[in-house]
Amino acid sequence: MRADDAFTNYRAALRAFVARRVNDPAEVDDLVQEACARLIATAREQTLDEPQAYLFRIAANLIVDRHRRVQRTVPLGAHVDPPVRAAQEDQRRLADLQGALEAALGELSPRCREVFVMRRFDERGTGDIARALGISPRMVQKHLTHAVAHLYDRLAHLMERGA
Repeated sequence: MRADDAFTNYRAALRAFVARRVNDPAEVDDLVQEACARLIATAREQTLDEPQAYLFRIAANLIVDRHRRVQRTVPLGAHVDPPVRAAQEDQRRLADLQGALEAALGELSPRCREVFVMRRFDERGTGDIARALGISPRMVQKHLTHAVAHLYDRLAHLMERGA
């Protein structure tokens, strides 16, 4: 996928991501545009394995840079939107991840989702799941493998690299 195609596909999600962190709608549009421009410029020089993750990382860095710049240039006593506190950011990330997980789980077949939930959330063993659902342990493993691969594909962009 070309970088500019990736931007088109992820624009709405990127805009929502930035809008949750920046109060000024004009600034949101500027940051989204800047992130897109940087993604395209980088993609022209090198191949990007995960353009969506790279795009969101660019946007996050631009938001941090914006807050730093605003803090340095605002005169004492002037009103400034404070940067998002770490606890707020963690809550937003958790909410984003929870929503994305629920959506990704909803894309799985009912049986595959049931096997995954029984294993990962109910902490049941492969043999126990196989007996409960009347399928072979090998089929349980196939469902788990499929579910994990699907979830990784859908959620990898939300995971921070190097953190």
